[in-house]
Amino acid sequence: MSAERLLALVCFLLIAGCESRSANKEAKEAKKPIEQISDVYRGGAVEEAEKRLRAHLQAEPRDDLAWTLLGHALVDLNRTAEAEAAYAKALEIEPRRIEAITGQGRIFRMHKQYEQAMAAYKRATAIDPSFAQAWSSMMVVSLKRGLYDEAISHGEKAHALDKNDPTIAANLAIAYHYAGNTTKRDELTLAAQKLGFKSMDWLDKVYTGEIELRD
Repeated sequence: MSAERLLALVCFLLIAGCESRSANKEAKEAKKPIEQISDVYRGGAVEEAEKRLRAHLQAEPRDDLAWTLLGHALVDLNRTAEAEAAYAKALEIEPRRIEAITGQGRIFRMHKQYEQAMAAYKRATAIDPSFAQAWSSMMVVSLKRGLYDEAISHGEKAHALDKNDPTIAANLAIAYHYAGNTTKRDELTLAAQKLGFKSMDWLDKVYTGEIELRD
């Protein structure tokens, strides 16, 4: 179970009035290749997404978003050295690609290099203070380090920016749990459940101590 959900943050085409089957088909066909690959990745077919991304990058080697998504897929496949290279390539093309920066932070976090991870996340929020995933990632690092007030502060910021993300709500519930605030814990747990958080059993095991997230 990953405490940090990595999504392909691409701009999907919003087509109004697509109620008929033919209109829906046209909308699907109108998607750009990287958006179609992102759908594959989001659907959980990570290896297929990697294959398609590499083919796409052969034709479009300057697509920084594709390099970023490739980094995400490679992290999911536990190939972090290759992921680091993909993120570095994305940032060579577009230094302000915040999704690649937070991807680097995730790798640092996985290696328990928390100072470097936090620096990456802070760099992302300096570029875009509204990027909820970076604040959520800082919450996770603070939780790992046992800094509960700091974790709650980052988590509340993330949740205020994105109240529809079930993982942010669940992580904030954990922060409240470790801080001993069961009222807020239960409130955020219910919010996560209503938003469709898919690992409620895992969350219960954190609360009972069967799973320990702190280092």
